[in-house]
Amino acid sequence: MSNSGNSTDKMGVHDSVVAELGNLTSIPNRGEFIPEKNRVRVNVHAVLTGADGETKYESWGENLVTDHGDNFIAARLYDNAQNIVTGMRLGTGITAAAKNGAGAAIVTYIAASQQALDAAATDATKGAGLGWRTTYLSTYVAGDVTNPAIAEVVLTDETPITDVAGAEANTVARYVFPATIDKQAGDSLAVTWQIDVLGA
Repeated sequence: MSNSGNSTDKMGVHDSVVAELGNLTSIPNRGEFIPEKNRVRVNVHAVLTGADGETKYESWGENLVTDHGDNFIAARLYDNAQNIVTGMRLGTGITAAAKNGAGAAIVTYIAASQQALDAAATDATKGAGLGWRTTYLSTYVAGDVTNPAIAEVVLTDETPITDVAGAEANTVARYVFPATIDKQAGDSLAVTWQIDVLGA
């Protein structure tokens, strides 16, 4: 894009999972542009429930949006053909989450842990002037993915989701649990991702 003044179009997602999506706003009668910023915050909530209905593990954390995730968010603003989030995958890898490279996708995939969303994602306002929240939920019921060392989870837009580790090119975000999860045969694991678009 060209114009008679300077232009800026930047997008960055920090390790704290606060994204700045650059939008350009024209200044009337000057032919220049100034950046506006939208902030995106992504949280992960995991709950492991035993066969007796008691909570065995629970954690909240801020995940890291990958380079592909940045592109996913930006492309959804203008491209109706962009894939939507289809589900999650689990792994045992403990490599730190990263924007790209080894930490930007499942490191050590747990076979058959690809899980479609329980239902279509939902979105709701956080209140006037406070932004909007999109929520994704996948539940691994009793009998699914029995593993004593679940350490990582990713949000994927692979379409359709398949029983493979996935790739950086279809991993929207990745999260490493603060402690490994021991999911026994009778346990269920519910993983919720919340993406908050907070506005300027």
